[in-house]
Amino acid sequence: MIPSAKPPPCNSSQTGCQNPTFVQLAFLVLSLGFISIVHGCIKPCSMAFGADQLVSEHKLEKNERSIQSYFNWYYAFSPLSSVIALTVIVYIQEQFGWKVGFGVPVIIMFLSTAFFLGGSSLYVKMNGDKSLFTGLAQVLVAAIKNRHLSFPSDTSDGLYWHKKESNLGVPSNRQRY
Repeated sequence: MIPSAKPPPCNSSQTGCQNPTFVQLAFLVLSLGFISIVHGCIKPCSMAFGADQLVSEHKLEKNERSIQSYFNWYYAFSPLSSVIALTVIVYIQEQFGWKVGFGVPVIIMFLSTAFFLGGSSLYVKMNGDKSLFTGLAQVLVAAIKNRHLSFPSDTSDGLYWHKKESNLGVPSNRQRY
C-alpha cells in the first residue's frame, strides 16, 4: 500500500538485503502499537457496553437471563466472526490483490463507525461511580502500604474470601494434579 514504508525487495543476485531505515522501523512499531491499543480497548469495552444495553431496573430476573445469554452469544460469535472475516479477507487478497484486501476492511470499519455514531442517541450510557485515576491511585497506595506484608506459609482456606451466603464453594484439593 505504501511503497516507502518497507525496504526494497531482495534480489537473488545480491549477497545481502537492504536493512529498513529508522523511519520504516518506527512506522512498523507505531502501527503494531496502535493495533494493540485499539484491540485492548475494543474487546473489554464492547462486552460491557453491550451488557449495559440489556439492563432494566424493573425486571431483575429477566436481566440475569438476558445478560447470561448475551455473554454466551458474544463468546460464541466472537471467534466465529474472526475466522469468517480472516477467511474472506484472505480470499479477497488472493483474488483481487492486497490493495482491495486492505480497502474492504477500511470501508467496513467506516460503515460500522457511522452506524455506531448514528445510533448513539439510542444507547444506554452508564455513568461511572468515580474517576478512573482515583481507583488506580487507590490501588497503588494500597500496594505500597502492604508491600512488607508476608504471606501465610500454609495454603489454608483463609486465603479465599467469599460471602457466607454465597453458593460458590471454597476450592477443594480433590482435583489437584
